[in-house]
Amino acid sequence: MKIRLDISSQYQEKEIIIRANKKDEEVAEILRNLQNIDTKLHNINGYLDNTVYSLSTQDILFFETNDRNVYAHTKDNAFLIHYRLYELEENLPDNFLRVSKSSILNVDEVKSLTQSVMGNLIQFRDSYKQMYASRRFLKKLKLKLSQRKV
Repeated sequence: MKIRLDISSQYQEKEIIIRANKKDEEVAEILRNLQNIDTKLHNINGYLDNTVYSLSTQDILFFETNDRNVYAHTKDNAFLIHYRLYELEENLPDNFLRVSKSSILNVDEVKSLTQSVMGNLIQFRDSYKQMYASRRFLKKLKLKLSQRKV
């Protein structure tokens, strides 16, 4: 299989073309993966007081539940969102990972993971915010951290 990238300012939008002599399982798998990428959430509406903000998922450190509400935490604020954690887990990009029963984090924003008797403390880049990961999800988190792009 050949992969070719053509970047030019003359293009108005991104276009992916697959050329093949037949539609086999490999082509079908590529199509499924591309469609999954396209349906992932990239922006989420967050509510703070009486104002609605459009939040880029790249700016979100983690999601957590509190009193039956779900909040998206950025470096400075916590926004109420109208999704459940299971919906987020299914639709967020691959850099998000469930780390406890009540939270999902953005692996790309993790600064450190400290294991102690008190728990598995996660600290974030350029933020005072921190959270704890459950032992149940620790192995997946370590694997995801080792695979991330820095």
